[in-house]
Amino acid sequence: MIFDEGLPRQGDAAPHSPDVTIVIPAKNEARRIERCLAAVRAQTLPLKEIIVVDGHSGDATAEIARRFGARVLYEEYGTRSGACQVGVEAARGEFLAFTDADCIPDPHWLERLAARFAPGISGVGGKIANEGDSFWQKAVDAALDTIVGSANSVQGRMFGASRYVSSISGCNSMYRRADLLAVGGFRTDLVTTEDTELNHRLMGRGKLLYTPDALVHHRHERGLRDFARRMFQYGYGRGQSLLIGPPLLMPAAAVALAALLLVRPWTALLLLSAYFVVLVLSSVRPAWRLRNARLLGALPIILLVEHLEYVAGFWAGLLRSRMGRTPKVQMDRGEPE
Repeated sequence: MIFDEGLPRQGDAAPHSPDVTIVIPAKNEARRIERCLAAVRAQTLPLKEIIVVDGHSGDATAEIARRFGARVLYEEYGTRSGACQVGVEAARGEFLAFTDADCIPDPHWLERLAARFAPGISGVGGKIANEGDSFWQKAVDAALDTIVGSANSVQGRMFGASRYVSSISGCNSMYRRADLLAVGGFRTDLVTTEDTELNHRLMGRGKLLYTPDALVHHRHERGLRDFARRMFQYGYGRGQSLLIGPPLLMPAAAVALAALLLVRPWTALLLLSAYFVVLVLSSVRPAWRLRNARLLGALPIILLVEHLEYVAGFWAGLLRSRMGRTPKVQMDRGEPE
């Protein structure tokens, strides 16, 4: 649902320049973090500090971060959420902004996030422009910019207007440190969805605002195979946190469909056919918008892989977390949910 009335405008924030700490979780990101830090250093809003929380990289990630003047801290949790929590606890700024090592923030990014804070706002997030180079990387981007591929979240969709939302993205977000501490910070055990789970608790303290003019370029470099792996991780984290919302529909529908196949196979097959039709129809608009007919064949494949991996990850995460087992998921530390 979109709420346009009563949205805080730029300039409604306090007139003084806020103290902002940027937190960047990273592991083995020497190849990409330099571009991120250069963009952070080019921000129009003066910074209090930059904190890079390193997951004990085996490359020069920490050395590069120090070269850009960042405080380098280390985390022992093995999760992005754990790295973010280390940053929360160590930060000196009144506000905390989060991004990732494979992201390149626009020069006005921080300024525009900070400008939308007002009483009753607990977090502000901005637009993420997913930018791949190969055909399959671009196809993944196009799939995430559909309702079927994103569940209408701000993670992949290119919304054009400000709105109140139920969650903002971990790689393009800003919060008051006091609010983060008040709700207990990040759940350090979560493999993914740590931002969604945190945002759920923060909504008890105020609204979450999405503003499209605070832009982060996301250079994910993720083809179909890596995308499938990441979707399994997303599902795993959702199974761990078990937050109520649209992302639960797909795992629940998969179980219902499996049961229906046993008792009403023809009905189940009819529903499966309708599902495949939806996948094909979802590819028409992106293919037309991007003037690329190849997407008509690629997007249904990507969406199917996304849903299958997400469902598998969800049930794996749910069962393992309820059985008290340690997650056995190799983490991609470069991107949040």
